[in-house]
Amino acid sequence: MNYKTLRIIKRILLNIPLALGSLVMLAPLIWMVSSAISANTFIPLQSLFPTGEVTLVNFKEAWMFPAATTEGLTMGTFFLNTIIMTVCIVIGGLLFDSMAGYVIARKEFPGRTFFGFLALSTLMVPFYVTAIPQYIIVKELGWVNTLTALIVPSLASGMGIHLFRSHFRSVPIELEECAKLDGASDFRIFFSVMLPISKPIIGTMTTLKAMWSWNQFLWPLIVINNPKLYTIQQGLTFFQGQNVTQYGYLCAGMTLAILPLLIVFLVMQNFFIGGLTAGAVKG
Repeated sequence: MNYKTLRIIKRILLNIPLALGSLVMLAPLIWMVSSAISANTFIPLQSLFPTGEVTLVNFKEAWMFPAATTEGLTMGTFFLNTIIMTVCIVIGGLLFDSMAGYVIARKEFPGRTFFGFLALSTLMVPFYVTAIPQYIIVKELGWVNTLTALIVPSLASGMGIHLFRSHFRSVPIELEECAKLDGASDFRIFFSVMLPISKPIIGTMTTLKAMWSWNQFLWPLIVINNPKLYTIQQGLTFFQGQNVTQYGYLCAGMTLAILPLLIVFLVMQNFFIGGLTAGAVKG
């Protein structure tokens, strides 16, 4: 065999384990979609492929299913609440994280290194440690059962500050010096010079914050008990009763819930991969 044939065989042998691993990782997703397009049942589907007639009725029924137990509310209400929460967290989080990262990376002030490590150290604290103090603060502010309780505590993150800080430290200082010579203020430099060249990091953080916000369950469960303010993750619990579970409706609801995240990732995937690489070059 010639060299080209050996390379092809080697590539095939290397890709087989990757393909098998991908199949194992995708199996739950395949089962979910198969259950969603099969007839509704109280018994979990025992196959990765649809059994019987393929139908889309589950999606319509899943969208309207909670109405009987939630005073006419549908999944659309839960989607709207989750979209509002996610958009506010992503936009606000990007603004606060980027500004804090820029100040720590570029401005000289006492304790700059300490604040950088302090932001990074928040990644080591589990949510369960801060959940009770956060709830007490939210309750004292009168934010329980409001979307404010879902949004404000998540507007800044240690990971976002650290990634933006690492990125801004890798940007040549000459860009800012040229802008200062032209009379640009700090805010003008930040918004007109630094942010436009930060698209990979912005794409990365947009994807991460959107995924994290959209999938929140425990914190909304703690601060929200009004069905009108439920997020999509809380809304999915209506399909699972104490004694029975509507697997067809549940899987159809989960399929609908995951679609926005897939769209966000597909749109941001190039920036996401580039941002992770850029953030790992220089710390």
